[in-house]
Amino acid sequence: MIASPAQTAVIFPRADGSPRRVLYAEDQVTSRVVTKAMLERMGFKVDAVEDGELAVQRARNDNYDVILLDIEMPVMDGVTAARSIRAELAHCADTPILALSAFLADSTEHTIWRDAFDSALPKPANTNELLLAMQSAIKAKDERAKRLPAVPSKEELVVALKAVLPPGVWKKITNAAAEEMYHLINAMSAAQQARDLILVSQVAQKLERLASSFGAVQVSTGAAAQNVAALRQAVSNWTMA
Repeated sequence: MIASPAQTAVIFPRADGSPRRVLYAEDQVTSRVVTKAMLERMGFKVDAVEDGELAVQRARNDNYDVILLDIEMPVMDGVTAARSIRAELAHCADTPILALSAFLADSTEHTIWRDAFDSALPKPANTNELLLAMQSAIKAKDERAKRLPAVPSKEELVVALKAVLPPGVWKKITNAAAEEMYHLINAMSAAQQARDLILVSQVAQKLERLASSFGAVQVSTGAAAQNVAALRQAVSNWTMA
């Protein structure tokens, strides 16, 4: 028997009682609004975005219980986004990624998704199909979490590295990292002056990843805003900390 949406609100919460979180990417406004509403009625907290690139950015900076991606989207399609999340984001190792597609009948197409997705749903998915898929995904995530060792955060790794390195060595490392951050900020400024928005976005993502790797939190969180002056100050603050 399939639980009703009202019943699922007591099934899906995390261990601390907070709602399970879903990242959902879909470029079609109507589908995005309807599916988001269905998920919220099931008790999920949903972050909905318009394309795969935004989904990767959200996944990089947050923790989700399930990621749901439409296959065909502008800017970055769902398959590319899923593969990027799998390859780049260690904290998403146990996060189920589900595909939404209107072309599931094409078994050849479905085969090439298997390296990136845990399962796939027809589009549009009805309430029962979506509910069953989410129940299965949550169960799989919980089982994986029991088997996988805890993955240390980047901040924890940085603290551990600083603890074992002589202060002079760590200072050289941070100076080299800061120099590269300044280089990327200068490249961002040049791209902004050239009005090359694609290059600006690419540089911002590289800066975000680099800063995050070295525990420069203010820089990594500020990269998306693309404020050159603020980023330079953030790098300066980090090197002086």
